[in-house]
Amino acid sequence: MRFSANLAMLSAVLMVGACALPDIDSFRLPDSSNLFRPMSVTSFRDKVLPPVSAADLVDANGNCAGAYVPAASGDQAGQTDAGVPPVPGAIALDMTECDVVKRVGVAERVEIGSNDGRERTATLTYSRGERPGIYSFADGRLKAMELGPEPPAPPKTVKKPAKPPVKRAAQPQPNRVSVQ
Repeated sequence: MRFSANLAMLSAVLMVGACALPDIDSFRLPDSSNLFRPMSVTSFRDKVLPPVSAADLVDANGNCAGAYVPAASGDQAGQTDAGVPPVPGAIALDMTECDVVKRVGVAERVEIGSNDGRERTATLTYSRGERPGIYSFADGRLKAMELGPEPPAPPKTVKKPAKPPVKRAAQPQPNRVSVQ
């Protein structure tokens, strides 16, 4: 009885499975024209950056609106002008001057000038902090980064392994008799 029930179940499963087989007539193998299409990098559109405004530029002290300002008191250390912590994130080329200052902090040394094309240039130098280095800007946008040395890692404290407890020799119990 069981054998016939299992046989009927197997035949039903095979019939249902046969209905779901792929159509072999419409299947095509990929050919070289599909696999090796010529692509050009010039066909991709360049990202258009918004213009740099005066609010995106740093002043001679390296400050800009809403940028990181290290406070002297311990209450507000690490806060911005508006009481907002610095923006975490990576630094990339074409960022504005204030975007970099918001991520790294106020520079220790700021040099502002102009190049041959009458574009504004700025160089922000950081010797301390999480991202030390020299950041060079042209026309308000980051054009080059020269990273400084990494801050030294905190010294690792080496823990001495705990000494195993000293095992004492078994002492004879007063109620026991020992034979020697």
